[in-house]
Amino acid sequence: MMKSKFFSLNAKLALAVLAVGTMFTGCYDSENGDVNKPYDGPGAPRYFVAGTVTDAESGDPLAATVKVDGQSVTADPTSGAYSIELSSAGSKTLTAELEGYEPSGDRTFSIPTDLKNGETYTAVVNIALSETGISDEYTAIIKNIQSYSETKPYTPAEYPGLDLIAEDDPEKIERVFEVEHGYAVSPANVTENAWISQYLSETYGTFGDGIGTIELPYTIELAPWTALMAVNIKYDYSVISYEFSASDAESVNADVTVITGYKFSTQTTPNHDYSYSHGHGHGHGDNINAGGGILTPEL
Repeated sequence: MMKSKFFSLNAKLALAVLAVGTMFTGCYDSENGDVNKPYDGPGAPRYFVAGTVTDAESGDPLAATVKVDGQSVTADPTSGAYSIELSSAGSKTLTAELEGYEPSGDRTFSIPTDLKNGETYTAVVNIALSETGISDEYTAIIKNIQSYSETKPYTPAEYPGLDLIAEDDPEKIERVFEVEHGYAVSPANVTENAWISQYLSETYGTFGDGIGTIELPYTIELAPWTALMAVNIKYDYSVISYEFSASDAESVNADVTVITGYKFSTQTTPNHDYSYSHGHGHGHGDNINAGGGILTPEL
């Protein structure tokens, strides 16, 4: 999969994407026996749609109005970023508009309905608006769509900033992850065609020449007497096969790989007689969960 520097956004972008850990299943104190403390566990699944709105030609951020499920937000004028928390899963329709630009039209996306408590799903809808629409003499026909998923685990063994435990009380610890964003085109040279480039920008956003990364915070929740085993990011991808044609040229075929969404979840285990000596010592004093800075795994 193509990777590149993230175009038109930078690492300062922080969407409000928060999540909690997996269901607490038991606890044990190796010195004092079983510990039974009231703990409600993680809450219901949370659903988001997030992305950016940019100018299709320049890539500049746009403070457009984004609407979905009766909600309306204005994209950040400095980054073009927006984020909306949704009340339910399923199929949704989103629109974006800004005075002086052609409206985006309906953009459909889907939130999985099988999320478990403590999991968070974010559908990614990036939009680029144009001051002029594409002429009717150009056509883009979808010939095929293939979807697949890939889970990327981040474990304490690989990333010391994730060596986290909870003892008597539950813990909430924020870490920052590099999350993949954007789309890639194959063959890449089809974007040298101005109208194809405009079509792809309006449909998938403006991201330069491929899939990049963006830094996003994630809040990890640990039940009492548990240790973190992994944070999992499950990406959903679609590969859309196009046939582009114009009245004055031969048709061109291309595949577009786009990230349609991602799910955050955590894996924990009863820590039993887990001790701080097992950790990597990235906390302050005796608290392994303190500090730790920003986690920036290589994707």
